[in-house]
Amino acid sequence: MTRDEREEEQEFLADLQARTGRSLADWMAAITAQGYADKNETIDWLRRQGFPFARASWLERIHSNGGRPIYEHAPPRKPDAEPPAAPAKPVVRKVDVQKPLSTDEAGLYEKLLAAAKGYRPLYLMLESELRKAFPSLLILPKASYLSIGAPKEFAAVTLHATEVRLGLDLGDRAFDPHVQKAKMKGPGPAITHMVALTDARQVDGALLALLEAANARANA
Repeated sequence: MTRDEREEEQEFLADLQARTGRSLADWMAAITAQGYADKNETIDWLRRQGFPFARASWLERIHSNGGRPIYEHAPPRKPDAEPPAAPAKPVVRKVDVQKPLSTDEAGLYEKLLAAAKGYRPLYLMLESELRKAFPSLLILPKASYLSIGAPKEFAAVTLHATEVRLGLDLGDRAFDPHVQKAKMKGPGPAITHMVALTDARQVDGALLALLEAANARANA
């Protein structure tokens, strides 16, 4: 991550009233008053109030979290360590590059994607963003899911006609309406959490931050 989400959230909320004329409590009450059942409707309404998508999505998540900031109890990011003295020889970090899938693996990959039906483009967008964020990403088709590693598995995907389920290795992180307990066929017990994706707008900075946290747990 290039920036600590806790700090960014604090900065966003500190400026909220000055920028919009409403406090966080006022916005939470306003969202509740709209009575939207779908979070995307809430996000669209907030965007009509002048919020950019990322901020509208953040406010919606806070509302779904009972009006509490998402990172309220997260520990502050540790300061970056001082750079080490220049080594005698340059250190070259090896980046694994995924080998092409075998014929059988490619067939299984296509079979898994076919189960997504109309959500196939959403998964392909997610995969593209993952490969940008994690240069050493390995995506391997398993019997009932796609394993995502770098190189150890830190996430998993199962594809359904109604949604794309993204599983994450997040340990004892608290569940919330956005990040649920994993309900997936195939991945092992390390995949503890799950985000149900139905909209391309969910593939945002907040989701990538969750993926980075999962990768850090599995591949630190």
